Amino acid sequence: MLKKVFTRLFVCTVLILTALAPLSQLQAQGIAVTGVGPVNRSMGGAGTAAPLDAIGALHWNPGSISALQCNEIGFGTELLSASITLSSNFGPGASGSTNSDAGWAAIPTIGWVHHLDGTPMTIGMGIYGVAGFKNNMPRDLTNPVLDGTTIPGVGPAFGSAEILQIAPTLSYQLTDRLSVGLAPTITTQTVVLDPLGPPITAAITDAQGNRMAWGGGFQVGAYYRSEYGINAGATFKSKQWIETLDFQTAGGRVTFNLDYPTIVSLGLSYTGMENWTFAIDGRYFDYEHTDGYRELGWRSVFAGAVGVQYRATDRLSARFGYNFNQNPIESGAVATNLISPLIQDMNFSTGATYMFTNQVALNAAYVYLVNNSVSTPTGTISNEISAHSLLAGVSVKY
Repeated sequence: MLKKVFTRLFVCTVLILTALAPLSQLQAQGIAVTGVGPVNRSMGGAGTAAPLDAIGALHWNPGSISALQCNEIGFGTELLSASITLSSNFGPGASGSTNSDAGWAAIPTIGWVHHLDGTPMTIGMGIYGVAGFKNNMPRDLTNPVLDGTTIPGVGPAFGSAEILQIAPTLSYQLTDRLSVGLAPTITTQTVVLDPLGPPITAAITDAQGNRMAWGGGFQVGAYYRSEYGINAGATFKSKQWIETLDFQTAGGRVTFNLDYPTIVSLGLSYTGMENWTFAIDGRYFDYEHTDGYRELGWRSVFAGAVGVQYRATDRLSARFGYNFNQNPIESGAVATNLISPLIQDMNFSTGATYMFTNQVALNAAYVYLVNNSVSTPTGTISNEISAHSLLAGVSVKY
């Protein structure tokens, strides 16, 4: 009886979240990637209650690494190519569109988990890119916003951000079904913007970039496995307090505080059907109360992820995922975020794992970030973006 209740609760949750998705503004979850590593990304980022591999478990729920069946080390790389178009319309004869030449970005992931024999403790280490973007707009005399005269000082425009986290992790098995985890996080951030503008500077200013900034925070999580195949997880990732960015300009040093937001995740998974894993996550990103993003006009957003894995044979598993998010950059903040159009639409993903041996596996995934655009309230400036990601990695169990 209880198994039927849990099963129906899980199915209803999935259906409700899926039904609500088209009714909201389904945009990117800001600067944060939807997941880490080929396994987790192919599940749409759903992983708070579905520890399928070391990388995804370490990132989304430190308490869940106790549930991994074996010691494991995994490596992965994501290659992401974004298609970005910046358009402007200032009246008859003064309109145009320009495509970015951002190229491919590489996002590394490493995860290691080890169960300490004879103890209820599991340790791990995660190293992964958690956020970022790249935009490279040339000067375009046919596009008023990039012609160098309509907006004085804005001709070519370049923006890049790379945020990496290092997470040494400890998980403790409280009971046969409940485990909790803690991970202090070390965060590095490299941000280049040229030119600078409000709110960083009062006027458009050429800049020469800055050094890597360091910061940190923590994350805590809990994971519960029921006897009915319904599993639950919860994680709190604190704000990452990062040292001030220093931009070098002809007029001297310009500083700007840009932290990384608090993230709260809740998840459910169902493993009661042989060879199947179903997972669903809900998340909250608190940009509105984070230094830097608040000044840039970002709002806090909710996000959801749904993923399914099917084990077709002893060696081959296939996965499919879907991620939907609210947009932190609304129309009123488009001009302020001209170089950082982090407005991707919902994500669809797929992937697979092939076990070469009982210990060594190849993981691969593909993610499509659906095309989306946002314009200023007057429609004079608009950003449009879509993206493709290819992921591959190797995991070794021991």
